[in-house]
Amino acid sequence: MLRLVARTGYLRSRGIDASHFLAERNNHVILRSCIFCKFKSSVAQAVEEYDSPLAKKQTNKEIRRLTHVRNVGVFAHVDAGKTTVTERMLALAGVVRRVGSVDDGNTVTDYLPAERERGITIQSAAISFDWGWHNNKTGDDYDPNDNVEIHLIDTPGHVDFSVEVNRSAAVLDGAVLVVDAVAGVQAQTETVWRAMTRPSLNNHDVSPRTVDTETDPCRGYEPLPCLAVINKMDKEGCNFGSAIQSLQRKLPGANPVAMQLPLFRAEGKSGSGSNLVESNIVAVSIDESGSIPGDFVGCVDLVHMRMIIWPDVSSAALANVDECTPKVIPLLDSATHKPFDPNCHVTREALTAREDLIASLAEVDESIEEYFLNEQEPSNAELRAALRRATLDRKALPVMSAAALKGKGIEPILDSVADLLPSPLDRLPPALITYDEEDRNKSSKSGSEVEKSSAAKKAVAFGHPLHPSLLALAFKVVHMKGRGGSGDGRVVFARVYSGQMKTKDTLQVLSPPAPGEAPEKPRTERVGGMLELAGGRFSNIEDGVCKSGEVCALVGLKTVVTGDTIFMGASPGGDKRSRKKAAKGTSNNSVYLAGVASPKPVLKVRLETETAEEQTKLSEALALLAIEDPSLLVEETDSATLLSGLGELHIEVVLDRLYREFGLQVTCGSPSVAYRETITEGIETEGLLNYDRLIGGTRLQAAVHLYLEPHVPSENTFPDSSCMLLSEPLVTVGQEARKFLGVDQSASEEDLIYYSDVFKALILGCQGALKRGPLGSYPMSNVRCHVESVDAEGGLAALNALPGALRAAAAHAVTDTLHNNKYSCTMLEPSMTLEVTLPSDSVGAVVSDLTGRRGTIGDVIIGETGDQVVAAHSKALLHGEVPLVEILGYANSLRSITGGEGAFSAEYKGHTPCEI
Repeated sequence: MLRLVARTGYLRSRGIDASHFLAERNNHVILRSCIFCKFKSSVAQAVEEYDSPLAKKQTNKEIRRLTHVRNVGVFAHVDAGKTTVTERMLALAGVVRRVGSVDDGNTVTDYLPAERERGITIQSAAISFDWGWHNNKTGDDYDPNDNVEIHLIDTPGHVDFSVEVNRSAAVLDGAVLVVDAVAGVQAQTETVWRAMTRPSLNNHDVSPRTVDTETDPCRGYEPLPCLAVINKMDKEGCNFGSAIQSLQRKLPGANPVAMQLPLFRAEGKSGSGSNLVESNIVAVSIDESGSIPGDFVGCVDLVHMRMIIWPDVSSAALANVDECTPKVIPLLDSATHKPFDPNCHVTREALTAREDLIASLAEVDESIEEYFLNEQEPSNAELRAALRRATLDRKALPVMSAAALKGKGIEPILDSVADLLPSPLDRLPPALITYDEEDRNKSSKSGSEVEKSSAAKKAVAFGHPLHPSLLALAFKVVHMKGRGGSGDGRVVFARVYSGQMKTKDTLQVLSPPAPGEAPEKPRTERVGGMLELAGGRFSNIEDGVCKSGEVCALVGLKTVVTGDTIFMGASPGGDKRSRKKAAKGTSNNSVYLAGVASPKPVLKVRLETETAEEQTKLSEALALLAIEDPSLLVEETDSATLLSGLGELHIEVVLDRLYREFGLQVTCGSPSVAYRETITEGIETEGLLNYDRLIGGTRLQAAVHLYLEPHVPSENTFPDSSCMLLSEPLVTVGQEARKFLGVDQSASEEDLIYYSDVFKALILGCQGALKRGPLGSYPMSNVRCHVESVDAEGGLAALNALPGALRAAAAHAVTDTLHNNKYSCTMLEPSMTLEVTLPSDSVGAVVSDLTGRRGTIGDVIIGETGDQVVAAHSKALLHGEVPLVEILGYANSLRSITGGEGAFSAEYKGHTPCEI
């Protein structure tokens, strides 16, 4: 039975003000504090659409269920303590009896042998549990029945496993960002922040052809609302204010707002001698510089104005959450809102910090702004509601403090997940891509079709949690022998956006097509069963059901891969005409999700085996691992197998799995980095460049005029740096060429590829030629190829009869232009941001070594400097940038230079021009 926190003294002493999302009035469920909810209108209309009392009752029941669902991920830089935070959450919720430890290798979410040996998270792990919604009016402090159902995903913090972060962010509704109290925002913290905010790393597709915000505001991309937790407040050198400043300074768009003040039992420092608290417990303002010598004991909840103090227990007792029940001390009288002790140091600091919190929220919330301008005090419930609205709109980043290893600060985090993070109803439905075979030759829709389409969009959108049709995304695939119900033991993790699926259901599966290709016909699969989401403990669920807004693990799906769209029936869109055609077997519509983005590999190794039999087994094993991990790239040649990954650790883990799971001992060659090529200035063909060849008795003739220019999207650049993130070559077609090809002048290239085979041949010819640069035959990146005009002796009819002629001509024009202008091309190499922790007396030697590796040194912090702190005064912290090729095997060199005391972490930043 779950040991809910509702049974502890912590809850019985809370005195929580009531607020609610749903209220019952005259047996009807109405929306209350949802005035800022994006789905107020669509939810209300959904209730109206079901006229029968039974249908309305079912819809109201579904709304109630969905408001109590939270899909949350825990993100952080490596070693920031996110797995420890997750483990403590599970213990408090009663999922585990004793808290596991990363050092002991017995945590729930780190279940792979490699994870437990290395003490890091390699694969994301999902787990579900209930937590009391203590601030919801429908329940109270003593009623354990009003709970939120939390589906939690613990993600890796190492850069080499960024694909796990990307696909988790694609299906989550909210996030908890864990930050080290000493180091603040680190390299991977910035990377996971980009994953939570950038459309290119999310499931949502924001291209104009699929997103029409004027006619369909429920489509598009929205970043993940987030809570920030400053962890390791028990660590020497911690600084709550400095960590908040790093959030503000290093995370674009972040507006950190402290909703807590940390409490310390300070040495040589005392408060006011109040009866409320021990004299040596002090509250530390976020503006106070430097670290506080003393023990972290708890925090002040600025929303409810109460102290929460955890006991100091022995290391053995930390694993038992019952021994770590905090003491809650209210600072204000609930009736008069006046301080119990105005002279108490903690109360004075808390009142000042609460004023700052209200002032910060007044800048982003109208209701609090009114209170602020009228010099009135909002109630706790109103302040909490405003903080929720600001969090959902990403106008504020609530910040809390914790020391997860000591069991302090986790209960308020779980309460904030319930209070502040969104339910599935608060999120936009995923963006859908529609492909209609019948519309291939249509350049635009008629007015009546547009009118019908607009009317259809007024209904509940497909993918909305209240839509009855099933829509799900397969975001992760693993293989477990004896579990998957298929030959390779495949287990599919899926997020259900709308509808529901059950064991034994027959599903339709559709994979996102390659650019320029039409989607394949849906595949039919049958759900063999469902597994319980419990980290690494997978138990079968009899007669399993997964409803909208939930995450599930499915077995028996033999062909599903990461990014596949899952629906039920032959036509997923819910359109009446499509359903009728589907019933007759004549529907050609395909609706699918954009899939999940994977980072590009930066490192390549050569793998060899001793026998041909082992080589066959290696190919089969790598094929399975590539299905699990889309960031792995496997290239088979006649002489060897080439494996590309995101870093040395990534490759090491793959080799370890080949040995443990498949019994293969392979020989691995020296790694090589993934170079790219680009151009530095615009280059152009001299007018129409003619291509005329006779191949196999067939004459291929066409002429193409194009020019190439650098193309680096603004979000892919870094200020004051030549480093850039890679982007695929972009091919555009001008008006003159469009006129000759007889295609729509205003349609996008993405749409025209589907409508015209000749246009598709032109685009593919340019893209194919850009896969090999003129300098080292590396792929071209960050290039825009613009086709100005095309021509052919036989006109458009000749190209329609033989599109391959235009494809060959386009490829020839690109290749010829690049080889004639090599001086305008340059190589790009992967560049890494480096963070080194080392003894202070070794700084000079390490800086000299990095400089010899073509590195650029940024900050060198020794002891306390400004707003940054190093844990011990004998230690130093060094930041810099260095090419990846120069730090292969750097760990051994660093240990040699620092006498075994140095450690480093490297994060891919982008590609930088270089000479080879």
